[in-house]
Amino acid sequence: MRRFHFRLDRVLEVREFAEKAAEAELAKKSGAVALLELELEENAKASFDAARSRFRKGGNAQDFLAGERYAVRLAQRRDGLMKGLAMAEAQRDRAREAYVEASRARELITKLRERAEADYYKAAGREETKVLDDLAAMARQRLATAGGER
Repeated sequence: MRRFHFRLDRVLEVREFAEKAAEAELAKKSGAVALLELELEENAKASFDAARSRFRKGGNAQDFLAGERYAVRLAQRRDGLMKGLAMAEAQRDRAREAYVEASRARELITKLRERAEADYYKAAGREETKVLDDLAAMARQRLATAGGER
């Protein structure tokens, strides 16, 4: 029996490559979001520590003003991180959509391949059964004609 050959194997390879590229891009965007979230968490901890240290015992007005300026800077940084996070999440969502689309495209060709392969082997099995039936019929015929000559 001949091996199954799918005409769209090249298309399937291209779709698999596109899916892997989209998956890598999604991972990159997800990593960027995770880093921004981590930085926001660190900013929140620093803000909490700065607020606590502003009112410590033994501090003077200069220490208080320095703490205030630091808190303002942390708040500005937090606002920038929040905007960056929103943009990164939007990019991640677009990358996820691209990945899902590439995955669907690959899955479509994969299902076509599976269906064509199943049909091919089913037809090959029927053909093989026909050949075996013909061989058995010829063998019976030979036995019948050989038995009649005796």
